[in-house]
Amino acid sequence: MFERYFEKFQTINYANTTVQNITQRAAFLTGVYNNPLFYYPYDIAQGERPDMIADRYYSDQFMSWMIYLSNQVIDPYYDWYLDPTTFNEYIVKKYGSLANAMTKVKYYRNNWYSDPNPTISAAAYEGLDPSLAKFYEPVPINGQIVNSPRQYTRRKEDWTIKTNSIARYTVANGALFASDEVVDVVFGPSQTGTGQVSFSNNTTVILQNLSGVVTTGTVTGSSRLTGRESNANSVFTVATSVANNIPSVETAYWSPVFQYEYENEVNEQNRSILVLKSQFAPNAARELKNLLR
Repeated sequence: MFERYFEKFQTINYANTTVQNITQRAAFLTGVYNNPLFYYPYDIAQGERPDMIADRYYSDQFMSWMIYLSNQVIDPYYDWYLDPTTFNEYIVKKYGSLANAMTKVKYYRNNWYSDPNPTISAAAYEGLDPSLAKFYEPVPINGQIVNSPRQYTRRKEDWTIKTNSIARYTVANGALFASDEVVDVVFGPSQTGTGQVSFSNNTTVILQNLSGVVTTGTVTGSSRLTGRESNANSVFTVATSVANNIPSVETAYWSPVFQYEYENEVNEQNRSILVLKSQFAPNAARELKNLLR
C-alpha cells in the first residue's frame, strides 16, 4: 500500500464540498534531527528528485513527503537542491539577470577562509593594531596553549556585517532609481565608485555596500549617479558619508558576499540531506496519520 501524504489529512466541508484540510501541518521533533540512530546522511545527485530517493529507500515513490519532513523542506521546489541549469534560471527569475546577482552584495563576512597567510608570529601579532586582535587566536601546540614560542592564526568565525558603509547624495531627480540596484557614482573620469540603493526619492539617494570613490571626490556640475537596472541618471550636488561599519584598518579582513554566491551556498547546503532509516518509516507514517486525524 502506497503512503500518500495528503490522504492522512482530515476531511472538512468547504463551500459545500468535502475536501482534505491541507492547512494542517506536522513536523518531526527537533531532538530527532541529526540523530545517527534514525537517519542516514545523503548527498543529492544532480537531477535527483525526492520521489526517486523515496523509491530507493522505502520502495514507495509516494513517500517523498518523508524526505521533505525529515529535512524541514517547506517549498518542495526551491528548498530542494537545484541543478546548475535550474539554479541559474532561478537566479534570473529572482534577480533579473546573472550579472545583477553577481554584482549585488548580500553582506560582508570575516574572510578567514580565503586568507593566503592565516598564521602569523607572536611578534607580528603584537605589532597589530589593537582592533585587529579579535581576528586571531593562538595556535595550540599538542592541544595546549603555551606561552612561548607562540603563533596566531585567523579566527574561524563567520562574522557578518550587513553593509560596509552608507552614503547620502543630494540629487535633482532620484525617484526613478530601483531599490537595491547597483549605481555607478561618477565624480569625474578618474573618480568613480559604486553602491546599492537602500532609499531614494526626488531629492535624496542613499547608497550602501560602497566601493571606490563614493564621497571623497570633487563634486562638479557633471557629477552623477547612474542606475544599472533602471538606467536612471541624476546629477548630484552633495555627497555625504553617513556610516562606516568597517574601519579602514579592518578592510582587508572582510569580503563582500554577493547575492549569487549567497544563493549558491544555500543551494549547496540543500544538497546534503538526512534520510530516515527504512525500519522507522512505517511508524513515522502511522504517527503522522494519528496526528492529523
